Amino acid sequence: MNTLVLGIGSPIMTDDAIGLRTLEELEKMNLEGVTLQEACTSGLDLIEVMIGYDRVIIIDAIMNYGEKPGMVMVLDRDAFSNSVHGINAHEANIPSTIELGLKLAPDTFPKDIKFVAVEVNDVFTVNDKMTPEVEAALPEAVNTVLRLIKE
Repeated sequence: MNTLVLGIGSPIMTDDAIGLRTLEELEKMNLEGVTLQEACTSGLDLIEVMIGYDRVIIIDAIMNYGEKPGMVMVLDRDAFSNSVHGINAHEANIPSTIELGLKLAPDTFPKDIKFVAVEVNDVFTVNDKMTPEVEAALPEAVNTVLRLIKE
């Protein structure tokens, strides 16, 4: 199965770095048959990135999902509405992007999309360090992605 693992985030916005940091840890493992890619954006640009893969695993920060900061969750595409990306009126959020991708490229856009979402504390402060709860969740986020790759 042709798999893309997509880490989304910003390296300088505190906990928003969780997707990128998880990807960095995965890069150290030399995973065969898996493409690892980071994205500091969401929205329509992601359609082109995802085309041609059978499966996509997206790692991203999530906020106000009602869980304690540092909680790692696996969500289907229909449940991933609280991503911190694409929340302004000038860009499409990830669920809208996926729906559009499925309509524009029904034969080549992945149908199997999972989200490894980590509940975060702070995505508004400029800081290259994550909060302690989210930093502590990094190993679990990595292991969750590895489990999804093996499924």
